[in-house]
Amino acid sequence: MLWRKDEIMYGIDEKRKEIIEFTEKLSEEEAHQKPAEEKWSILEILEHLYLMEEMVVYRMKQSLKQGDLQQATEKPVHKTVDRTRKVEAPESVQPKGEFESLEEAMDRLEKTREATMFLIHNKDKEVLQNRIYPHPSFGDMNLEQWVEFIGWHELRHLEQMKEVKQKIS
Repeated sequence: MLWRKDEIMYGIDEKRKEIIEFTEKLSEEEAHQKPAEEKWSILEILEHLYLMEEMVVYRMKQSLKQGDLQQATEKPVHKTVDRTRKVEAPESVQPKGEFESLEEAMDRLEKTREATMFLIHNKDKEVLQNRIYPHPSFGDMNLEQWVEFIGWHELRHLEQMKEVKQKIS
């Protein structure tokens, strides 16, 4: 059975819309400002979201090309939004100060979302459910869960961006 667009989205478009609505109310100054030297700015958080989705798409492509048929138990990816549990981002998805502006950040996020949608478009549900790769906290997850994770991960960082905005105001 092929995925219909509304079935595969797992709410990722709605969750992305919340990110967009939040950033539309920011000034460039707010986006660049850090609440503390060791903390990420909102622009850096957006870069992290971009890097994360880019990495997920890359890993999903690898799994689809080379992965053996495997199944993973369902993981509670919705718990990703729980910010009481601190998680250190892997080095590969930590921001490096690539983005100069909110416009650039949102453009790059749009491109990674297009890549995600292109990758999963017209894939059989069984294909996504029978390919896995490990998540640093949840362990092995199938590709279907990885798509869902993207949205929950964005909501987690939306809360972080709201905290940053509150601290810099």
